[in-house]
Amino acid sequence: MRSVVVTGGAGYVGSVITSQLLFGGWAVTVLDTLAGSGESLLGFAGHQKFRLVAADVRDERVLRTVCAGASAVVHLAAVVGETACAADEANARSINEGGTRAVLSAADAAGVRRFVMISTCSNYGVSSPDVLADEDAPLRPLGTYAASKVLAEQMALAHTGRLLTCGLRLGTICGLSPHMRFDLLINDMARAAVLGDAIDIFAPDAWRPFLHICDAARAVEWALQAPEDVVARQVFNVVGENYQKKQLIDLVRAHYPDASIRITPGVPDARDYRVAGDRIRECGGFSPAHTIDAAFTEVAEAVRAGVFRDPRWAGHSAAPAVWR
Repeated sequence: MRSVVVTGGAGYVGSVITSQLLFGGWAVTVLDTLAGSGESLLGFAGHQKFRLVAADVRDERVLRTVCAGASAVVHLAAVVGETACAADEANARSINEGGTRAVLSAADAAGVRRFVMISTCSNYGVSSPDVLADEDAPLRPLGTYAASKVLAEQMALAHTGRLLTCGLRLGTICGLSPHMRFDLLINDMARAAVLGDAIDIFAPDAWRPFLHICDAARAVEWALQAPEDVVARQVFNVVGENYQKKQLIDLVRAHYPDASIRITPGVPDARDYRVAGDRIRECGGFSPAHTIDAAFTEVAEAVRAGVFRDPRWAGHSAAPAVWR
């Protein structure tokens, strides 16, 4: 039986990956501290192939138990984003780097065959606006989050045990999730447009790669099933579309012509990079199936329909402080 451990499987991306794999016939064990709650997984509570283990990813005893008998591990568990990492840098490093080391060790000892490391295109930091950063481009992490993910990714790819490891560098995620986040650019713009809030655009000339959350989940399942010689010790960019921030104004206005959009001075986020997604398409035949426009409209429609009790709630965020 195909059995996979998903660390961080209750989070924004993890809960969608969990759903994708369960519907794909995988037996899924989610390991998550539930620091941000586990409500995103309630729909799977009675699923015969679903198991939830509420524990810290650094707990070696628990890791040995959950990895026993698994054929694969998808490692998402992390403190995500610069804001959340800045709240407690030492803890973020401990989880993002130390947690990865612990999961690799436990998976290898348990005889797990495949390990998918979820990484980020934030690793590129700043690249030439005239060049699409491919997987061989220099990594220039600009903060604790990106730096810790670079080290975790390198750790996974350099692992020399029995594990077959690969990495997925995801673009900035957008779209709906049972564990919703509105602190991500496309999602935030969709919410603001519906609610009539002003949308501030910083560094309008800066580029970002975006990825629909459903394509992120599809890419993970692809990495679990692709031929070993395609994915072994390889890293893949997973990108839907690259947008210059000022181009997002046109995206918003196409659906909400009266939206209040302001170009705002200051550069709170210095990242500026365009990313190529050719390797995963040419080597593995994977291509994103969802547009960024679709993510925007799906989120906007959910907000407009009243799906969220309070779309302005601070808990729709990766920052751990909001849950206290």
